[in-house]
Order: sequence, then structure tokens, then C-alpha cells
Amino acid sequence: MTYISLFAAIALASGIIAADILPVPAGAGLAGVGFCLPAMWIGRRRFRSVLVLFLCMMFSLGLFRLAWENRQYESLPSYLAGMEVYVEGTVKEKKNSYETEQGKMSRYILTMDQFAFPDDPARHRGKGKIYVTLPASPTHPPSERLGLWLDMKDLSYYQNPGLYDARHRDREQSIFLKSYIVPDTEIQVLEPGQGIACQLWRLRQYLTRMYRTVLDRDYAYILSSLLFGGHYGELPPELLESFSITGLIHILSVSGSHMSLLLAAVQILGRMASLRERPLFILSAVVVILYGALAEGTAPVIRSSLMGLISAYSLTARRQYTACHALALAAIAMLLYSPYLLFDLSFQLSCGAAAGIVLLQRPVERWLSVLPAFLRSGVSVCICAQLLLIPLLLYYFSSLPVYSLLANLLIAPVLDGVILLGLAASLLGMVVLPLGQLLLFLIQPLLCMAVKGNYFIASLPYSRFWQGAWPVYTAAAYYLALTALFFLPRYRKVLLRWAAILFLVPTLYAGYTRPEITVYSYDMGNDRATCVVYDDTSACLWYNKSQWSHEGQIACALTPALRHSGIFHLDKVRVSGDAGPAAAQLMQDFSIGSLDIVTEQEEAGGIELTQTAVPYYLYGTALPRQFPSGAVFEIQSLRQAGRTAFPHDAPFLILHRGGRGDVLWKRWRETAALYDIPCVTPEEDGAVILSWRKGNWTVQSPGGEWFETGKNHIWQ
Repeated sequence: MTYISLFAAIALASGIIAADILPVPAGAGLAGVGFCLPAMWIGRRRFRSVLVLFLCMMFSLGLFRLAWENRQYESLPSYLAGMEVYVEGTVKEKKNSYETEQGKMSRYILTMDQFAFPDDPARHRGKGKIYVTLPASPTHPPSERLGLWLDMKDLSYYQNPGLYDARHRDREQSIFLKSYIVPDTEIQVLEPGQGIACQLWRLRQYLTRMYRTVLDRDYAYILSSLLFGGHYGELPPELLESFSITGLIHILSVSGSHMSLLLAAVQILGRMASLRERPLFILSAVVVILYGALAEGTAPVIRSSLMGLISAYSLTARRQYTACHALALAAIAMLLYSPYLLFDLSFQLSCGAAAGIVLLQRPVERWLSVLPAFLRSGVSVCICAQLLLIPLLLYYFSSLPVYSLLANLLIAPVLDGVILLGLAASLLGMVVLPLGQLLLFLIQPLLCMAVKGNYFIASLPYSRFWQGAWPVYTAAAYYLALTALFFLPRYRKVLLRWAAILFLVPTLYAGYTRPEITVYSYDMGNDRATCVVYDDTSACLWYNKSQWSHEGQIACALTPALRHSGIFHLDKVRVSGDAGPAAAQLMQDFSIGSLDIVTEQEEAGGIELTQTAVPYYLYGTALPRQFPSGAVFEIQSLRQAGRTAFPHDAPFLILHRGGRGDVLWKRWRETAALYDIPCVTPEEDGAVILSWRKGNWTVQSPGGEWFETGKNHIWQ
């Protein structure tokens, strides 16, 4: 009975994942729910049958919710892409700011209220939200209504392994287009910001200004992030990196630890004031809801707020609080409201850490019984919060924090004290400013000590354990071993044997079939990136940096993809194009054996970038008149392909697109189809992975299933 609610949440999540992988009509999920409900009533005397039907109903409910949300998203006016339209909309939130040749720009999320075409004065009702890039000054607060002419563009996503799932994030928020202000047009403020959202935003701005009266700029933003989340763009990059290395990055956004501290403080103060249960619950609920709103209502905030409210209610109703049920109910409520939250990284990490603490803390504390009581609880919480997340952390971040336990024991308690004092200073500062400033003077040395202590721990040698993403079978074996150790002790030996088999057999097979060479061709937008990994694990990277691409292209699209594949050292790097910034970023993210920077003049001369011992060739802008026979070719640009003979006997082609108007690219794709040559474009089909073994190429890409030369397999 203890885990029924968790099984229900897992069944709901499984239905959502199934609907995302294999799209089904919403009616199919609704029919499943309609079948299970009366069947549960008919078989209500048989507990196991009812339980199975209940889980099937939750699975069907997950199918229905995602199919319905997908249907709503597809109905948004995405046909506006490529048009210039007049839009009236309401500012939802400000995302980030960055420097451009036109000056500093900011990106906002705008709710589209209505729109009109240039030659049609009629106003059409809008739906959904769009990204809008506007000048950074003036700042537009939430709920401000704007009227502006926008150039609408399709959203584009890099399809490389290991990247943040921006596609599901945008679907969760109903964001369907991006847009830019049309030159020589004005931004009209139709209505100033008003309402609760705007007032909360102004309150956060006021509190940040109050912090800056005592603290310097960086520490003021650090304190604001500790208390309410956000401000990540204003924080020093080295600070974010240090908190990531020590595993304390979660404390810079509001999560369960914040809610626990807040509710504990409210309960203590309420008891001291002799409040009865019901007024104390109302006070706790008001404080939690207000604090969650100030923290912008992110997924961890909502999850921890719901669990906190359930906990506070259990104290009022004098009922036993079961954290397992509270977590499951919070997750189910959030997924029913917004099923795309399941793919949100913060939701996954928040629920995974909470589940680890709820399910594993007691047995881990028993194992740590040799430790003093004051250490046992903190150490067990730190370990349990990580145990269920290890495969997820390796998938997204390709590393584990080695000194996380040390940082949680030494730095986290100080930061918890800073959070409590900071909340008190914020409350007092809104009433009597000098009292709030006095508390800030007390906070300053504590915050300074915590930040510098975290820098010190992060700078220790071997502070990160680097490891690429685990294969599916390794993650499955790991969770099977956890099940044996913590949940099914009666079958521990049997399950551990199966876990060992599940890990060893695929691992040995993967070692036996290891390719002689692996080529990764990544989706980098206007840039080009190809990495070759040999059977001795040495890796070479060829990178062409476009002058039109974003300066953070490598950090957001290439570095996570290489680390995801277990590539942390590059023996040879060749950078061309706008090479200076690209080379600096690569040297910052990787250890490099040799670095070769190619000037534009050398590149224009037509250098054949790669010619390995296997039949694979990588070309830049200059192409030969005649390609070698029977080889796989990757062509980064077809601008000079006018006099080049098409490689009609190539087993496979990788053609990069120069833009939507690249006529030669379209012509070569059509020619490849005529010759029945499989052809893929990373900018359209996603990252391409080619493996060479025993005279055959095996090709994988998100845009196609797979292809193997020398055998009658079809690229789909």
C-alpha cells in the first residue's frame, strides 16, 4: 500500500512518454479511461485486479493528456512564420540579455493577444506565446501590454545528443514562434504593467536594490538567487561553475530545502504565538503560496509547495504525513495540469532527489549507524538525494561532483542560515528599512565565507568525475541493483545476479563489436563540427566557426554533445573561419593536444580536411572536380560545387545546408535520391554518427533509423 501512489505516478508518466514516442489520438486515451473505470467497479472485490486496472487507467490518462496538449499546440498559428505582422501582446517574463552589433538586446516571452497583417486592418485573435527580441532598454515588466511590428520566425532546435530539451520546454509553455522587431518601427506601450505578477516583479526589484545598499553587486544577486531563484544572467559564470562542481547548484533556485526551512520557521513562530492548528495552517499556506509566487512558480517550487501544503495540512488534521504519498500526489497533480513538465530537467531532478530522500533515507541511516547522530542525518540525505539521479546526471552533465558530500556538510548549512536571515531581512526591510539593512550587515560575512569556501572546494584536484552518458542497459542494471538492495531484500541475490548479467553481457558484446573509427557530424546551425574517434580513444575535431553564429554556440551545442559521448580530451583540433573565439572556448572546455588555426585564405584554397585510412573524406568550401570512388563524403559547403562531378558511386553522403535558399544543396539531395544514395543533413536530420568496422559503415541519426553499407538496409 505504501507505494501505490508512486506506481500511479509512474504509470501516468509512462503514458505520457508513450504518447510522445508514438503519437496517438486523444480519444484512444479517453477510451482507455472509460473502459477502466467501470471495470474497476465491477471487480472491486478483487484487489489485484482493481490495482492493475487503476494503473492502466493512469497510463491511459497520461496518453490522453499529452495527446490533448499536443493537439492544442498544433492548433497555434504557426503559419505566421516568415511574415511581418502587427502583434498586440502581454509580456509574460524576461528571459535573458546579450550583446549584439545593434547593442544590448533582451529576449521576452510575449502572450499573443491579437495580430493583424500589413494589408488587412482586421484584428485576429491570437493564441499561445512567442519569443520576442527587443532592445534591453527600457525594461518591460510582466503584464505590460505592447503593440509592435514583428518579423516572425520558426523555432529551431539543435538535434545533438546530450543537449537540454528545449523543444518540450517550449511546448510546455505554448511557445511556437520567435520574432524580432521590424526595423524603423516603434514599440507601443498599450497598457502599463499591473496585477499581481507585476507587483511581485516590482517587489523583487525593490528587494534586490535594498540588498545592493549593503552588499556589492555580485553578492546582492547571489542573495537574490538564493532567496527567490533567477538572476542567473547577472551571476558570475565562475560562481555558477563552482556551485555546479560542488553539487550545490540546486540551492541557487528555490527547491524543497527552501520550503522546509520556511515552513519550519513558520511553525516555530506560530507555536510561540500560541496559534491553533487551523490558523497556523492558513498562515503556512499563505506564506508558501506567496513565496512560491515570488520565486516565479518553477517546477521545483510548485512540487515543494504542494508537498509543504500537504505536510502542513497533515499537522492541522492530526493525520499521519506520508512523504511518499505527498510526493506522488504532487507529481500527479503537476503532470495532469501540464504533461510536458515530465520532460523538464528541473522537474526530473527535483522529483528524483525528493524520491531518493523519501525512499532511501531510513535504510541508508541504518547503514551509517557508526556515525554520530548529528552527522548521520546530513550524510544520509546527501547520499540519498544523489542515488536515484546518477544516470540522469551523467546523461545531462556527463560528470558527478566528487566533493558534494563535503560541500553539503560544510557550505550548505551556512547557506541555509543565509536564506533564513535573508528572508527575515527582506521582510523587515519592507517595513523598516534600517532593520533590514542591519541584518544584511550580519549576512555579508556569512555569505562571503560560504561563497569563498565553495570556490575552495571546487578548486580541489579531481573535483569532478567525468563520465559519458550510460547506455540504457547500464542504467537498467543500476536501478535493478538499487531495487535489490533497498526494496526487495528477499530476492536480493537473484536480482543482483540479473543486474550483473544485464550489465556484463551487453558490455562484452559492445567491446567485441567496437568500431575501428567513429565519426560524429553535429548539428551546429551555421557552424560546422566533425569529430573523429579512433579505436585507441584518440579524438580529432574539425570546427568551422561562422561569423553569423552566436558566440556561445560551442558551449550550448557542441561541448555537451561531445561530453555526452565520453569525449573529454581532443588530441588534435583544427579551427577555421572566425577561429579566435572558437579556439578560446574549446581550450576552456577541453584538454587539447595540438591546436591548428586555419586562416580564411588557407581555407579558400581548398584544403581536404580529413583523409583517414578508411574511405571517408571531409571537405570544406573547395571541392575536387572528381571525388574518390566508393567513399563516404561529408561536404560542409556546396558554394563551389558548380564544376564538381556528383559522386554517383558513394555509399553514403552527408551534405550540410548553407541556408534555406541553398539551391545546390537541394539539387544534390535530389540527385542522391535518383542514384538511390542515402543522404543526410545534420541541420535537418540531427547529429550523424558513422561507425566503421570490418569494411562496412553503420550510420545512425535522429532523422533516420539506421543504414549499413554492404547490406540491403533502407534509410528511412
